[in-house]
Amino acid sequence: MSVGFRKSLFGFNCDDVVEYVEKTHKAYTEKEIELKEQIEDLKSENIAAKEQLSLLTAEKALVEARLKEFTDKYDEIERLSKNIGKLYLVAKSNAETIMKEAQSGADAARKEAEKNITSIMSAHESLKNVKSDIANTSAKFVKDIDELGKSLYEVREKIERHEAAVIKSEEDYRELIKVLSDE
Repeated sequence: MSVGFRKSLFGFNCDDVVEYVEKTHKAYTEKEIELKEQIEDLKSENIAAKEQLSLLTAEKALVEARLKEFTDKYDEIERLSKNIGKLYLVAKSNAETIMKEAQSGADAARKEAEKNITSIMSAHESLKNVKSDIANTSAKFVKDIDELGKSLYEVREKIERHEAAVIKSEEDYRELIKVLSDE
């Protein structure tokens, strides 16, 4: 770096040297303040990102609780489905018995069979509705999990960028201090 100090009787002109040192000191001081402000800004952003991560973690816990709730409902539906299957077998058995006895009382047996068929149809319709509810709930849950995963990924990337920027600013600050101390 060529400064262009004027020469005097005993070397360089003192006023030129002092002016150069003051100008350099002022520039480095301004740069130091700017870097410190950047560090503070990045630290604030980092804190905000960590708070957002904390909120997302809490939201994840809520989603997991809902998953458990849906799983419990699914287990109950499975149990009910097995009971409906047993009811179906019982109804079928009753229908066969009624058919055998129908020769002696055709009108009475026909009414009993229709009653059992109505129960089976009602149970079948209920099972279709439960199946539809499970499918809708599962689709919504998968969508919620996908959105949560995407959000967590974005927060993680943002935190990594902020931490890298903080490290870079701290390195720049150390380099500046080193340059200042070397002169």
